[in-house]
Amino acid sequence: MSICEINGVSAALIIVFAIPLISGLFGILTKERMRYSLSSLLDNIELAAGILFSVYITGRIFFKKDGSLFNAIYDIIPEKVRDLLYGQDILTYIIVVPIILLFILLLLRLVTTPLYRHFLLPLSDRIYDGISSSNPMARRLAGIFWMIPKALVFTLLTAFLINFSMYYLNAPVLTEWTRGSQEYQFIYRNVMYPVLNSNIAKKIPVLVNDSFRKALGDKGAQTITPEAVEAFEKLTGGNIRIIEYFNGVTLDEAVKSNQEIDNTAGSIVGNKYDDKEKAFLLYKWISKNIEYDYEKAENIIKEPRNTTSGSIIAYETRKGICFDYSSLYVSMCRAVGLKVRLVTGTGYSGMAWGDHAWNQVYYPEEDRWINVDTTFGSSGADYFDKGDFSVDHKNAEVQGEWDAD
Repeated sequence: MSICEINGVSAALIIVFAIPLISGLFGILTKERMRYSLSSLLDNIELAAGILFSVYITGRIFFKKDGSLFNAIYDIIPEKVRDLLYGQDILTYIIVVPIILLFILLLLRLVTTPLYRHFLLPLSDRIYDGISSSNPMARRLAGIFWMIPKALVFTLLTAFLINFSMYYLNAPVLTEWTRGSQEYQFIYRNVMYPVLNSNIAKKIPVLVNDSFRKALGDKGAQTITPEAVEAFEKLTGGNIRIIEYFNGVTLDEAVKSNQEIDNTAGSIVGNKYDDKEKAFLLYKWISKNIEYDYEKAENIIKEPRNTTSGSIIAYETRKGICFDYSSLYVSMCRAVGLKVRLVTGTGYSGMAWGDHAWNQVYYPEEDRWINVDTTFGSSGADYFDKGDFSVDHKNAEVQGEWDAD
């Protein structure tokens, strides 16, 4: 296997795990070294546990409305602070997690300090007395065993660092590495996702193989090259839209509506007159009534041409991927007199950046376009006119704009 084929994430996790073990193998196991390692391990466990609990508690207070004690805490927070943080997911975590972490570490220290002094330290001394008279190889093996908990904590912290780094870095290589790393996937499924199951870690996958651009060229082509675009525009005189999506469906075909969709849109908005309110009601309906089609997403990643997409099929089957969600939103908005766009770019799913589609709806009262993501909204998060929408939606490109029918 060449260096280029090495999975960088797996390599990093393995190296981080191995370093403490190597230190334990070649280091001289003394009573002082054991005591220091134990104290250092306890500090690292406190930090890891504190971060996990802080992130979890922050998510429960600010993002999950289930009538629990956490909601009561949210109600205590001054209204000005809540208004400042509303829709600002990342800002919320940046501000709130350190505050909660400080209190958690103080509470943990009240428990861990007597535990260390009265139990772990005497236990460490007894273990050392038991192995100090053993042969050198046994002592080295004991040194390795002693460092395993520390290695596990370091590996977990590294995995969290990789996860949060991916939130800010749209790096295709890093995305591929995390998807292909069995070590990272194991940690993510069993540790990180249960804790980060909030707005940061959505259940919605994104398409990671440039699926939106597989329209021209040979079957195996990955992108439309600038040369192909130029040649096609010369051939058609620039009068035909190049963008095709799945199974040869053009954008105009994808957003076609029918009488049933139009009637449903009309019943959803009722007698509302405010454009923003109508746009929000449509967003809520699609987010709640359309289920994400994971099987279709997998099929599109393998072969996009064999898939039918668009507004009508999403409405009829009540399932779809991001492009279907966005196409249906366009159809419904046009049916109730809203000016709307379909946008493509990259979105962050909680563990990977990939191809994604969403919408913008025009709000004339404020002369601005409102960002709307019905796909991410189906996960339970609020993605209508979200303050930090651009944090997990990048490289936006408007593919089409429509007035009312």
